[in-house]
Amino acid sequence: MSTRAAVVGLSVAGFLISPISGSEAAGQDRSGNGVGERSVVETQADLDAGREAPVASGVIDLQRLTGPVTLDGLSDEEAWSGVEPLTLTMYEPTFRGASDRRIQLLVGYDDEALYVAGRFFHEDPSEIRAFSLTRDRWSGDDGFGVLLDTFNDNENAVRFVGLPMGARMDMTITGGGADGGGGGGGAGGPRNNSWNAFWDLQTQVTDQGWFGEMRIPFSSLRFESGEDGGVVMGMMAYAYEPGLGSRWTYPAIPQDFPYTQISAWQDVRLEDIEPRNPVYLMPYGLTGASRSAELNEAGDQWGYASTEQYEIGGDIKLNPTPNLTLDLTVNTDFAAVEADQQQINLTRFSLFFDEKRPFFQERAGIFGFDTGADRGTLFYSRRIGLSGTGQPLPIYGGARLVGRIGTWDVGLINMQTAENETTASENFGVLRLKRRVLNENSFIGAMSTSRVDVDGRYNVTYGTDGLFRVAGDEYVTLKWLQTFQGGDPLLEATPGGFDAARVVFDWTRRRQGGLSYQHAFTYSGAGYVPGVGFESRADFVRGQSDWNYQWFPGAESAFRRFWVGAQTNGWMRNGSEALGIERAFETAQINPFIQLETKPGTTFKISSNTQYEDVLTEFELSPDASIPARAYWFTEGAAEFRAPRGWMVRPNVTLTAGEFFDGRRVGVSSNVSWSVDEHLELQGGWEWNRIRFAERGQEFVSNLLRLTARGAVNTKLSVDAFVQYNSLNDLLSTNTRVRYNFREGQDLWLVWNEGLNLEREILGVPTLPFENARTLTLKYTHTFIF
Repeated sequence: MSTRAAVVGLSVAGFLISPISGSEAAGQDRSGNGVGERSVVETQADLDAGREAPVASGVIDLQRLTGPVTLDGLSDEEAWSGVEPLTLTMYEPTFRGASDRRIQLLVGYDDEALYVAGRFFHEDPSEIRAFSLTRDRWSGDDGFGVLLDTFNDNENAVRFVGLPMGARMDMTITGGGADGGGGGGGAGGPRNNSWNAFWDLQTQVTDQGWFGEMRIPFSSLRFESGEDGGVVMGMMAYAYEPGLGSRWTYPAIPQDFPYTQISAWQDVRLEDIEPRNPVYLMPYGLTGASRSAELNEAGDQWGYASTEQYEIGGDIKLNPTPNLTLDLTVNTDFAAVEADQQQINLTRFSLFFDEKRPFFQERAGIFGFDTGADRGTLFYSRRIGLSGTGQPLPIYGGARLVGRIGTWDVGLINMQTAENETTASENFGVLRLKRRVLNENSFIGAMSTSRVDVDGRYNVTYGTDGLFRVAGDEYVTLKWLQTFQGGDPLLEATPGGFDAARVVFDWTRRRQGGLSYQHAFTYSGAGYVPGVGFESRADFVRGQSDWNYQWFPGAESAFRRFWVGAQTNGWMRNGSEALGIERAFETAQINPFIQLETKPGTTFKISSNTQYEDVLTEFELSPDASIPARAYWFTEGAAEFRAPRGWMVRPNVTLTAGEFFDGRRVGVSSNVSWSVDEHLELQGGWEWNRIRFAERGQEFVSNLLRLTARGAVNTKLSVDAFVQYNSLNDLLSTNTRVRYNFREGQDLWLVWNEGLNLEREILGVPTLPFENARTLTLKYTHTFIF
């Protein structure tokens, strides 16, 4: 049983405002015209129910449905009559704030599934914000959701969201949900929108408002049954209306913590349910044609090489035990995956790109193992099946096992990639073990990765880690990692030892309200090179000290939150006698900031960054400018504006100006989203930099432009078109994906990719063709459930 935030008392019945019981809604007109027409007396007790509701405590029993549910969105069947609405509490803009909105959430279950009903009453239905018809696309819509910590481990969760037009969103949450803002990572990141499950949603918009029902089959959830046949899991439900900037949650979650923080959720019990173990067989068939520009043998003229593609393959998903999921894949294909967004690199270090391929998504958080600096991670799944430039490599097949054995969370991956012109066929292996110790918020674990090619080259890296909640919000993290590699005749073998190790110590105070901080130390030896990981630097010692103070001024203020802080980092290279490199500071950063957030959600941020860089080797920013080897001190400032999520047109702009190494930089980074209507959303982005090195007579301007159009005829037929232009390589690329979803697990994809050379005259090379490459792919997937 999980121990969550301790409080006195718990109320499940009742609601935030104007509660209507399930019995009063049941049996009324199936059109929805009768829902909510009873006389409502809004007593002060009704208005204050959520304002006085306690935070999570103990374990409560979810209510079992007393009959069948017809999934039509209205939740007016007799089965709902015994289910009381949850007591919702305003989370934002003001914790426990008052509101005149009438919203209800109900949660119940039967032998087969969990059901969630949402009722959003409106006197004027034109106030409903409904823009999205597409799976996993949020465009400023109203919505409701339920989040489940199915293993009750305070570490991993799944999230299901329903929107008014019937669009569904689902995702996974890892790392305890402490990073409420999300973000991606090599193993999925704190929030992973690429994960999809089998579940249903139906909604209706009537003259009374909008209403929705979710059905989440237990076959789509992994959980453990107790000895008494009951299942205990963490749960949080919420309603969101971005036009008001308001979110209500069950249970009450103080603003000191993100609402996604799993340890703040309510433990709930479901009686007499059993894990379901269906087998999913997911074959695909693919055909396509492509052509790409290539020089002739004489090297004096460009031509095109054309290829045709015919592929079959597929995946099998099964459950060896109720707590384990095994995925088997053959001739793995990722043709329907969204293209990467290009980035402008103004540093001498590698860039990080998020994982988007579905095969690596389910319970991806178990494979998370950050290594203490610059988004470093022991397992970076993009090492498998993608070249260093992001181009796909064929994958013969592989297996992935995730789940729980006894008290241990387990993750296992083994995959074999094909060879190409520059890379031998390789085998990739990953093993992750993790379990709770001491208390509900502490764990120990270990992880091993291996990369072995057919020519005998190998890289094996292992790590051990522990996260310990020592008191209150104070957490200590300890990690040790080590690399063994060899088999390459051009490189000296690494037999392990401290020089091939990384050590991480971190002390963090985890909270949003009041004072928080993170202090960390990382040592990394020259021989620490994780072959299946991501690291932007090697052979260093790093120190970090970040300080933050946030406060929420309350209901009377126009502001929701004030935030001040400073981030400081320092890197020292270890030095090498063999290479003649002395131990010295390589990088230092001091980044103070102040951030203001209004009640509707407008955010203003002002910051500065003072930085020291000791550059040992000259590196190129563009064909027109480079950074010579020497030491630099420079300072620049930034101002950021972020629009509320409730705006129809949502611009975000960051302005940067100041010193840049031995020159000056002015930069603009902006993006804007426009929810035109339920059939179309437009997004645009522009990143512009003007950099001058006056003393050296160098100057260049970079432009990175992005335009995305997301269209949907209905919830089945959708189109995504993505165009981007990078001035540094004068390449315009497009990625267009048309999807027809026949039903859950049955899709037809048409994918078009094209690259165009906008700068065709390059010194020493024949005139480039206008079209660099193009690919057209048709892919059909079908899921059989046994």
